[in-house]
Amino acid sequence: MSEKVAMKNWVEARVAVVARRQGLRRNQVGIEPDEQSAARILAVARRRMTKVRLCTFITSGPDGPTARVVMPFAPTPDLVVHIATSPASTKARQVAATGEAVLAYSAGMSAAVTAYCHAEALDDPDDHRRWWRPLFAAYWPDGPSKDYTVIACRPHAIEVWSPDEGIGPAPLGLRSGRIVLHEARWRLDSTR
Repeated sequence: MSEKVAMKNWVEARVAVVARRQGLRRNQVGIEPDEQSAARILAVARRRMTKVRLCTFITSGPDGPTARVVMPFAPTPDLVVHIATSPASTKARQVAATGEAVLAYSAGMSAAVTAYCHAEALDDPDDHRRWWRPLFAAYWPDGPSKDYTVIACRPHAIEVWSPDEGIGPAPLGLRSGRIVLHEARWRLDSTR
C-alpha cells in the first residue's frame, strides 16, 4: 500500500471516529459559520498552543521566508506568544524590518495551529526578566542581559486543523478553520 493511500485511510478512519463521538454522519463533520464556531476555533488554538513545547517561527527576509524551531512561552490570556532570542539573530532583524511573524504549531497527525502575528522585540528589562527560563542559562549564562531579547507575537489571524475536535471540513478535513481578529473580536474568515 502506498504512503498516500495509507494516509488517506488513516485520515478517513480519524474522521469517522470523530463523527461517531459527536453523533454526526460523516458529511456533517466540520465547522459552521457562526460566532460560536469562532470561539471554538479560538479555544482549540489556545489549548493546542499551550500544550506544544516547540513551534516553527517563520519570518520573511530579502531572500524569502526563514523558518526555525523555537521554544515559545505559553500564550497570555490575550493570546500573545513570547519568544526568547538574541537581538543580533536573523529572526530579531527580520521582525524589526517587517513587524510580522508566523508561528506554526503541530501536534503530529492530530492537530495543527498556524498563528499569523504582528511581532515586535520588547526592550524593557522587566519584560526580559519576566520571559526568562532557567534552561536559557545554557545560551545566556549571564541571564537576561544585553544579548537577550524577547519577541512578542500578537496573532491577527489563526488557522486550526483538528479533526479530533471536529475542525476540518468533510470529507477529509482538507481545509483549516480560520479566524481573524477584527475590531478586537475573533470572527470566522469569510474570504476562504
